[in-house]
Amino acid sequence: MLIGAGSNVVVWSGPDGVVLVDGGTAATATRVLETVSGLAPGDRLRFVVNTHWHPDHTGANEALVHAGAVAIAQENTRARMREPQDPGEHEPQVPAAPLTALPVVTFVDAMALHLNDGRLALLHVPEALSDGDAVAWWPEANVVHLGDLYYARGYPLVDTARGGSLAGLVAALETVLARADSSTVVVPGHGQPGTRADLAAYRDMLVDIGRRVRVLAEQGESLDAVIAARPTADWDDRFGAGGVSPERFVRILYEDLTLRR
Repeated sequence: MLIGAGSNVVVWSGPDGVVLVDGGTAATATRVLETVSGLAPGDRLRFVVNTHWHPDHTGANEALVHAGAVAIAQENTRARMREPQDPGEHEPQVPAAPLTALPVVTFVDAMALHLNDGRLALLHVPEALSDGDAVAWWPEANVVHLGDLYYARGYPLVDTARGGSLAGLVAALETVLARADSSTVVVPGHGQPGTRADLAAYRDMLVDIGRRVRVLAEQGESLDAVIAARPTADWDDRFGAGGVSPERFVRILYEDLTLRR
């Protein structure tokens, strides 16, 4: 796993070539390629799998494709990358990806790559962080890459404007937890790898904060009042120092409830 590329990049190498799950940002693409070359000298770069559309995970695609990779993603991820995206008031607008950066292999529900005496299983989890999230699982190695479905030390940036939802995110994590065991290595989109127990605690946090926000909203409290009630307080020491502030996370959850009323 490579840290420092804007997002966590998993390198799977062997006699059949190299597969990357997520590639990082455009600015770090050259460094990623150099690092991969050092890790797997002589092994051909064959595929890059995008777990979702966010540019800190897909920005390197153009350089990776130029280096020989075939880009793969869930079909909604390609659709998002093809068009400019406006993440809202907290983030700059994301331009459409260059044509050469777009995934050329897409799937709807699931697909698998059979390489290097192993298998990489890709599973679409709908309406989770966005509408195009893919979980990448190496069954033989017992390693799973969740992309931004899991932030090791932070609250998630649930992309409600592009099909994401708290309920879908929790369901996605439940799917992974049902297949994981105590030896599973859980790779987050950002932060250090964890265990099934870490992922279960993350799921519990989402459920607990989501319930608190929902109760307050159903009591007729305004967004400002819900924020003032600090429904994240019990979890802020563990998850409050990430890129999504506690206040912003509450705003996202409140918005999610509003969209689904």
